[in-house]
Amino acid sequence: MLRFRSLSVAQRLLLEGLLAAGLWSLLPPLLQGRWQIGVLREGQGGSSQVGLLLSAGRWLRQPEALQRAVEGTRLSLLIRAGEAARFPAAVQALSEDGHEWVLLATPGALAAQRSVLERLSEQPPRLTVPLGGYWPWTLPLLRRAGMQALGGGRSGPLQTLLDGAEPGSILALDALDAEQLSQLLATLRAREYRPGPVGALEGLRSETLRGLLQRGYRRIFDAGFDRRHAILPLTQRARGLFRVSRQAYSGPALQGNPNYSPGMPAAELHIHSKRLVALAERSALTGLRAVQTSLYDVAKVLAEHPDYQDAQLIYALTIFAEVLTPLGFHSQPLNNPRTARVMAFFMNLLRVLYGAKNTDRRVILPQIIWMTRAELLERYQRPARRKPPTEL
Repeated sequence: MLRFRSLSVAQRLLLEGLLAAGLWSLLPPLLQGRWQIGVLREGQGGSSQVGLLLSAGRWLRQPEALQRAVEGTRLSLLIRAGEAARFPAAVQALSEDGHEWVLLATPGALAAQRSVLERLSEQPPRLTVPLGGYWPWTLPLLRRAGMQALGGGRSGPLQTLLDGAEPGSILALDALDAEQLSQLLATLRAREYRPGPVGALEGLRSETLRGLLQRGYRRIFDAGFDRRHAILPLTQRARGLFRVSRQAYSGPALQGNPNYSPGMPAAELHIHSKRLVALAERSALTGLRAVQTSLYDVAKVLAEHPDYQDAQLIYALTIFAEVLTPLGFHSQPLNNPRTARVMAFFMNLLRVLYGAKNTDRRVILPQIIWMTRAELLERYQRPARRKPPTEL
C-alpha cells in the first residue's frame, strides 16, 4: 500500500490539490443546497406573514382554475423561461393578478432566461431557484445578474404544510390540487396568518449559522422532548406561543397557595422561544400582547380538553418571570440556588441562541411561576357566545 510520505513533492502537491478541489466542489451542495447558507429561506418571524411558492407549469393551460382556487391571494409562481414562452397569454393574465414570478433557471444562461420572463410578464424577476444544484460559482453568478437564490421551502401534503407553517416561513404548494389550495388559504387566514408571495415577506433573509443551530436544536431536542412528554402544541395561530403538558406537580411548595399538595395534577407551560424573540424584536408591547392572548388558548384547553379537566395548577420553570407576573402569575425562586445557577446557564444560552436582545448584563435566574386553575379561568376564559334569540 502506497504511503503518503513515500510520494514525491510533486505527487503530494497534486494529491492535495485534487483533495482540495473535491472538497471545494462538495461544499456548496451541502452549505447552500442542504443547509441553505446564503440562500433565502425565511422572513422575520414576528410579522404573521407566510410565503407561498407554487410551480406554474400545470396551471399555465388553465390559469383561470388557479385564479378561482386562490381567490385573489397573490403567490410566487416558479417557471422556466421556455414555459413562459409557450404560454405568453397565461403569463400575462397571472401577472395582471399580481402574482410574483420566480425563475427556474440554469445560472450559465441566466441573462437570456431572465430577459424572456421579464418581457412576457412585464416584471423583472429577482428571485431564482437554480437548476442543476449548487457549485462554487452559482451564487456569485446570481448576484452579478441582480438575482438571489431562493430555498424550496417546506413541501408535502396539506396537513404537513399546515403543521409546519411558521410566521415568516415559505410553503411549497406543488402537492396540492385546486380544492386543497383553497382549503390551505382558508385555514391559514383562520389561524391569523397573512399568506402572500415570497418576495413580500418582511425581512426575507438567507440562512445564518445561528438559524442553522436553531433548526438543529428544535429538530433534535425540542421534537424529542415533545414526544417524550406528550406535549400539546397551542401554536397553530400565527402568534400562539405556548405548548402544554399534563404533569403531576413535583416542584417546591407553592407560597400563598393553601390548596397545594405534592403531586397535584397540573399543566406545565412551555414557550415557543423563537416566536417570542421575533415578536419582541418588533416591540416589547407586541410580545407582551402575544403572551397575553396565548393564555386564552391555555384557558380553553383547561376548560375543554378531557385530559386537563383535573389540572388544578398551571406552572412553568422560566427565566421570563418578569414578563409573566404582570399577567396574573405568582413567582418564587427555586429552593436550591446552585440548581438555579446551573439551569440559568443553559436557559440563558438558549436565549442567546434565539437572538434575544439583552437589556443588561444580568444572568437571569429561573423561577417557578404558577397560577391556579380558578385564577386562570377567571382571567382568560373567553365567555361563551350567546345564541341569537329565536324568532317567533
